[in-house]
Amino acid sequence: MSAKFYTLLTDIGAAKLASATALGIPLKITHMAVGDGGGVLPTPSAQQTALVAERRRAALNMLYIDPQNNSQIIAEQVIPETEGGWWIREVGLFDETGALIAVGNCPESYKPQLTEGSGRTQTVRMVLITSSTDNIT
Repeated sequence: MSAKFYTLLTDIGAAKLASATALGIPLKITHMAVGDGGGVLPTPSAQQTALVAERRRAALNMLYIDPQNNSQIIAEQVIPETEGGWWIREVGLFDETGALIAVGNCPESYKPQLTEGSGRTQTVRMVLITSSTDNIT
């Protein structure tokens, strides 16, 4: 059975990571975006340069190497209770130039807005598996 939810490097992300590794220059991942997939669960593609239907993009709260598995990078963003009113079905990581480095889909989650009568702060984590984490910051 194949995985329904997954994350992958985009073609641009793979090229930038290869260049960073070859040159010894860090690839700086700075932002995460979430989207609603246009109303359906999207299938991530390495050819993507944007999310299907981006709803929010903001600076990362945290980016770190998984202490239990050094081939996994974990990116985290916190969405405050004042933002929302949409579904989260897709996630993306962007570098300092705004290029989409990695894209993934996720189990559907409704992010309520406080003005709807129910709000919550929501943490979104994205795990990216790569052969080398040395040149990613």
